[in-house]
Amino acid sequence: LDIALFYWINTHFQSPIFLKLMQFISIKQNFIWPGTVCLLSFLWVKRMRGLALVLATALTVAFSDLLGATLKDLIARDRPCHILANVKDIATCSNSFSLPSNHAINTFTFATIVTLTYKKFGFLLYTLALLIGYSRVYLGVHYPIDVLAGIICGILIGYMGYKYLYLNILNFFKSRFQNITDDEGAETKISNH
Repeated sequence: LDIALFYWINTHFQSPIFLKLMQFISIKQNFIWPGTVCLLSFLWVKRMRGLALVLATALTVAFSDLLGATLKDLIARDRPCHILANVKDIATCSNSFSLPSNHAINTFTFATIVTLTYKKFGFLLYTLALLIGYSRVYLGVHYPIDVLAGIICGILIGYMGYKYLYLNILNFFKSRFQNITDDEGAETKISNH
């Protein structure tokens, strides 16, 4: 079923525009400048709460990336672009193993921890994460189960990062910088009315 679904995704919806979109969202470097602008804007507006989220997210995604790479080496599943015939090899096929998809695990970790903190970003972040996961199969570098495993791991890791990192970092900031975080809370309450 995994291989049949892989071939279906890899061979359907082929169009030059969709191909460009899948290639664009699959390349991490395309998100550096937009991500930097969003990060700086976010820190400017959210200050200490934003810093707590940025630190927790960075640590959590770093952990998810390391876990994904470790699982790939332990499971050692070859990528479809290395072993299957008639794959539309649209992206460069990495020499690393396939399961889980680090793109999926990292984007779902990011989407989960940010959405648990700021629910209004949920639809946008999960839609982007799903598209990135889909792109990995579409481009011929992952099986659907690789992406599904990344999604499940990413959501679990993101939840743990929120619960055990973000909330503790935020509480630490509140205890050390109470007047700054209190001012942020007042501004949030004022802006919500």
